[in-house]
Amino acid sequence: MRRVLDSLIAFLPLFILCQSVFPQSQIPSPDGRKILVDSVVVSGTQAIDAAELAEITGAITESEFNDDADEMEERIRDQFQDHGYFQAEVRKLEIKVIDPLASPKPVRLEADVKEGPLCRVSTIDFTGNHLITTEELRAMFPLKTGDVFEKSKIAGGLESMMKSQGSHGLLEAYAIPNTTFSGSTVKLDIEIHERQQYRMGKLEIFGPAEVEEKLQTRWKLESGAVFDRGYIAEFVDENSSLLLASFVLADGIKVFKNCSDSTVSVHIHLVSDAQHDALDRAKPTDCDDPDDPKKDEAKK
Repeated sequence: MRRVLDSLIAFLPLFILCQSVFPQSQIPSPDGRKILVDSVVVSGTQAIDAAELAEITGAITESEFNDDADEMEERIRDQFQDHGYFQAEVRKLEIKVIDPLASPKPVRLEADVKEGPLCRVSTIDFTGNHLITTEELRAMFPLKTGDVFEKSKIAGGLESMMKSQGSHGLLEAYAIPNTTFSGSTVKLDIEIHERQQYRMGKLEIFGPAEVEEKLQTRWKLESGAVFDRGYIAEFVDENSSLLLASFVLADGIKVFKNCSDSTVSVHIHLVSDAQHDALDRAKPTDCDDPDDPKKDEAKK
């Protein structure tokens, strides 16, 4: 049960504003070693048919990963979970190198897997939500009662939930999922912590005066309006012709929260400015929440 909960939490990115620029399979390993999966052989399964097993192994074959056995076990388990075998267990994994001199190294994976029962959706319920209705949240999960409990569709629903909360000014919202198994059915309860709702405060643009003036007039998120986190990327895309080719969204735009009045100030740096950069770095970007489980995790 702990592994199942960990799997859900792993792809629930509601704790933070931005995600890593790398998907997990692309995060560089410390020593830079990579493997290329030439083939996958799975044994030990009981009920899964050959066609579905071929889909699972085919999703991994010819893919490049870190040379890490734990990661490969997780990748295999992910594929089973995405086909509804949410309690799948990789009991043994052997990574056999085909050509040790090649880069990346081609390997053959031999996995002994106990797939467990095919899990189907019982219910998906939400608690703690106030600004987004339960009906709206449930519509973000493309699974009906009785459908196979596919991990990727649950992850997609959680991602849609995060985006929706961001568009409602809930910049620090997070959720705690809990799964309850009854035979081959799964009940998913999502405990939502919306925290405070942020509104647009002040927009500051640093750069050439003529460009700054044009961008100020084109900014549509008025002071006092509910802050929409997704609007920043839209604004940059719509006004890309005014930005330098070297402008990078992650570096050129900073978002600062004023915790006392629940407003957000946005700084757009059209060019690098050491003085303003230093002032920005000194500003807080988050607000404390004594009930946030992240704080306990960070101390460990």
